[in-house]
Amino acid sequence: MGDFRRPIDAAYAFELAAVVPRRPPQGAVLDIREVVRQALTPESAERFERRVQRWTGPENLIGGVRPYATQQLQFAEWAWRERLGREDAELLLSGTVAVLRHPDGRADYVMRDHHMLDVALYHHVAIGTPPRGLFHADRHSDWCEDRYLSARVPDQAATWWALLGGLKRPGTERAWLPEEAVSFTTALAPTRAAGTRDIGAHVRLPWWVEPDSLGWEQALAREATREADWVSLDLDFFQPARQLALTAGLIRDPHFHALMHNAAVRIFVLSPQFIRGGDRLERWEAEGSIASSLRLLNLLRREPRGAR
Repeated sequence: MGDFRRPIDAAYAFELAAVVPRRPPQGAVLDIREVVRQALTPESAERFERRVQRWTGPENLIGGVRPYATQQLQFAEWAWRERLGREDAELLLSGTVAVLRHPDGRADYVMRDHHMLDVALYHHVAIGTPPRGLFHADRHSDWCEDRYLSARVPDQAATWWALLGGLKRPGTERAWLPEEAVSFTTALAPTRAAGTRDIGAHVRLPWWVEPDSLGWEQALAREATREADWVSLDLDFFQPARQLALTAGLIRDPHFHALMHNAAVRIFVLSPQFIRGGDRLERWEAEGSIASSLRLLNLLRREPRGAR
């Protein structure tokens, strides 16, 4: 059969540099491309920027300009607060990732696009400690097959689950976070929008994940979820209203409250292009209501009663 190597052990293997972690001060704004050059060895950093794409942003035309059509490149260290407002949302939609650090060391990343590898590399430079596991709730799995990676230059927002295994710990071939350490839940409300196109498969899964065990109840019961110290929530899992009808139980569940309270890192993804129409869109635009997204975001970030 020859010497077959998976893409994440060959073209998409990126070795982390041995860094002395240094948390950026409050108010700092860092370009993720500079962070990548610190986080990875020089050869890996050059190959990462050449081989892994970032989305170019929503295409909304407002007042004759496209204010959101830009890559998500800036990471900004903000003062901790539990509520974000409309001006904050505009910055997020314009390509800034907000990093809010709690006084006890926890961090919330709030971002427009699900560029998980950028978060991992930023965290490596700032904190250094890799996660034990990740709980991921999303309408889309963002997992892809090896042949998909081999056939194109992947968008990290749609392939990060597999690509995380390509981040290798310094001086080793060990994954920073192996695929098996991701615990995934999904739900998809049916949608019928006339005159739209289907952008592709809703969920692809590795062979060890049972397709009939993707509900949030099963996900919370997994041992991998109990081990997770990172949580990733894509707001399209909860929006629009028909999505919330399927997933609101997760928000109310006390085990989920404990998971959110104990997580060292929480990632909240706006995914504005998916909020109204599910997987069927005419153009890549910010389709949803900023106000409703903010209400949901502030609800999810809020400490549950009795947590402290």
